[in-house]
Amino acid sequence: MYIWNINKLVKALQEGTITNKQKKRYRIFFWVIFTLSVLAYPVVYNPSTMNGYDVIILTSIIDVIAIYLLIVIYKKRSRKDLDFFLPFFSLTIPLFLHTFVWSIPLFIIAYTYIELFAPYHSMDETNLIDIIIFTIIGIAINIMNIHYFKKIFN
Repeated sequence: MYIWNINKLVKALQEGTITNKQKKRYRIFFWVIFTLSVLAYPVVYNPSTMNGYDVIILTSIIDVIAIYLLIVIYKKRSRKDLDFFLPFFSLTIPLFLHTFVWSIPLFIIAYTYIELFAPYHSMDETNLIDIIIFTIIGIAINIMNIHYFKKIFN
């Protein structure tokens, strides 16, 4: 199972060297990440203190557009033997981990800025920073997903 090295995962998907046991692990791990993400919403987003609904709606729009583009890539594929869900599930894991790791410094920088340079700003202004960060993260992970999907299917 390729958890960190996306290029090796792409190569294994292209060559069809992923075993049934690995496929099962990818599916399980994907659903665990998905479930934890959904269960974390009530803990992470407090609508009374932040624009949680704006972030959820914006993230959903970005994800729907990206999934639509992934489906378009899949329909135009040159490899007819590979299904849609295995690359989708398997790419989600390393992309999630990569995004999680590089988003931590982004949040640290943003909230350090708020504490040092904008301590008296209203919550609406700091919520804008949250929305911008989540938009950048959402677009970046989906661009990477689309890029690797193209590599797998073309």
